Amino acid sequence: MTVQDFANDNARTLQSYQDKTQAYIEGTPPIDDEVKKWLDTALKLIPQEGKILEVGSGFGRDAEYIQQKGFAVECSDAVPHFVELLQQKGFDARLLNILTDDLGTGYDMVHANGVLLHFAPEESATIAEKVWTALNDDGIFTLNMKRGNGPQWSNEKLDAPRYFYYWQPDELQKLLSECGFEWLSMTEGHTTHNNANWMRIIVRKK
Repeated sequence: MTVQDFANDNARTLQSYQDKTQAYIEGTPPIDDEVKKWLDTALKLIPQEGKILEVGSGFGRDAEYIQQKGFAVECSDAVPHFVELLQQKGFDARLLNILTDDLGTGYDMVHANGVLLHFAPEESATIAEKVWTALNDDGIFTLNMKRGNGPQWSNEKLDAPRYFYYWQPDELQKLLSECGFEWLSMTEGHTTHNNANWMRIIVRKK
């Protein structure tokens, strides 16, 4: 089986993260000021006691910052190694595949940093609809994507195949609007690390 055979299946990407967990940790830079500003902007839109779900928590980098700001966060990931690590660090963490599992309900914010970029458009629409259902009225959804055009497999960073889908802002705004979200803001930034053009987005459940 070739990498292309997994184009509509997230399983290969998840297996790469499971196999290369340490490489991912070592290759991920500390949280930077732009991500902090993005999170700060979103956190101001929810109550201090708000219920937050992070999907794709990885090793807990963003969750640590959210906790430092005085918010409680429930962590989750579809990669068992990451969930084990999160639990060892003391986070409330569960194994969760955002595409196939139930997210629960009653959240004031769902945070997904570098998650939906691994899904094809129809899968991203399914996920966005699930997030909408999981959120309270006026709940906030934070997500980021890489700017570009269409699908690509890459071995960069992990030396193992991962599926990516690159978006244009208008395409992403249309998808989220159709799923019932109000577009609040988008900030863009280029990182020399892995040469990525990021779009950091905040939307609200209408």
